[in-house]
Amino acid sequence: MILSRAKTRFGLVAAAAALMLTLGLAVAGSANAQVLPAVLYGKGLTAGQTVAASIGGKQCASTTVTAAGEWTMQIAPDNACGPTANAAISFTVNGQAATASPAATWASGGTPSDIANGYKLTVVQATATATTAPTTAPTTAPTAAAATVTPAPPKTGNAGLLGSDGGNGGMWLLLGFAAVAGAAVAGRQLYSRRDG
Repeated sequence: MILSRAKTRFGLVAAAAALMLTLGLAVAGSANAQVLPAVLYGKGLTAGQTVAASIGGKQCASTTVTAAGEWTMQIAPDNACGPTANAAISFTVNGQAATASPAATWASGGTPSDIANGYKLTVVQATATATTAPTTAPTTAPTAAAATVTPAPPKTGNAGLLGSDGGNGGMWLLLGFAAVAGAAVAGRQLYSRRDG
């Protein structure tokens, strides 16, 4: 009788351990699914200037240059400008278009490739060009291919139950519940044999 109680307790302990292991694996699988903001920064500008970053023509963030000529900002993955992996980031300085060196793209946890200096922004100077009326009208109008932009699917999250691949965490959770159920059945069979 003492032996069957010990086996029953062992089955319950094994079931609890399997459940804890399953939940631990499911939570660990979701830890790598976090998406971090991109960090943008640079130096060499004039104090008080306003630097703004945009993706696809939508402003993501703006900041004011410090007295040391430095600026920094972050673009979170859920920003209204809709950042996606490798999306090109454009800059303005006091409302004027600026080129970034190196070229800036959005990435989760991304930083400039030049860690020490960040992005070097150069304001694009508009040049006046003389226009003359054409002497003859063109025979055919040039055509341009229309660009099609497909919006990124919304980020729905996974409630911490699935890994970044969307399947492994759920598989571990299912296997864990199967292990718990198996241990419970084994414990019940041991208990019923004791009574029988």
